[in-house]
Amino acid sequence: MNDEREWEAQERGMRAAREQASADLDPLALEYRKVARAVVSHPVGAPPGDFVARAAAHVARHEGGIERPLSRVLLAVFAVALVASAVIYGARYWQMVQQPEEPASGWVLAGLACVVLSWVSRQLAVIARRPGGRS
Repeated sequence: MNDEREWEAQERGMRAAREQASADLDPLALEYRKVARAVVSHPVGAPPGDFVARAAAHVARHEGGIERPLSRVLLAVFAVALVASAVIYGARYWQMVQQPEEPASGWVLAGLACVVLSWVSRQLAVIARRPGGRS
């Protein structure tokens, strides 16, 4: 029964939009009249000439969002932790470098591999964004 009421309100709204009338319409039919008028109306004009440039500039300004400053903070914290651990455990790190069979050397190499892969993927993303895709 509710679907039938909705259907009838849609039909009344479409008729009222075609006939440019709104007399004796219930609130639901008035809403459907607005929708029907919006569907059949044409845009008033073309977008401004610089629309694409402004949209691209807006996207570029807000591209990183909060990730960019947080990434910088995380990088700074990582650098401070790296320096602090080198000062505190420097002799052990040096022994680990001299003896590759040390169990912790695998983790250090895995960490270095992550840093290198992150840097390479960032460079590839920068290259891909350039006009033409290559440089």
